Amino acid sequence: MMRLLEVVEALRGETVKRLNELESRISEMSGRKELARLMELIYQLTVAVCLSYYLLMLAQSPQPVIHEFEEEFMKLLKAWKKVIEGNKELFGVVDWPIIQDGTEVILRAARRVGLPFGTIASRVVEVMGGDAEKFLSEASIAEIYGMINLAEWRRMIGK
Repeated sequence: MMRLLEVVEALRGETVKRLNELESRISEMSGRKELARLMELIYQLTVAVCLSYYLLMLAQSPQPVIHEFEEEFMKLLKAWKKVIEGNKELFGVVDWPIIQDGTEVILRAARRVGLPFGTIASRVVEVMGGDAEKFLSEASIAEIYGMINLAEWRRMIGK
């Protein structure tokens, strides 16, 4: 009976040792996975910022083409959506003031090219869904497009 108890204890010790090794490996892999997700998020943020400045360059060209601007605007919104989703997934929160600083550039470029605010607002709501309200700063809308368009924005988002 004593021998059986020793064997069971040895097996238990070996099992605990192996479980600890597996847990250590899983933790290491999880850390690598989170690091890879962080790098992907940084890449997506870089894409969004670059697209924002590309739109600004398009708006400053001598003969801006609204159709091309709108296409690039949709790409930009989708890029920002990935950034927002990545932040939520990785950190559980989104730093909306930083996002809104980036979207101010978009609004300025759109205004410069002559894109109506209604078009911008509808595209933002379409792509951002429930995050649309936080995506654009009301102060930026009022400053760049005026109070009438801010009232339209509030109506669109149900505020």
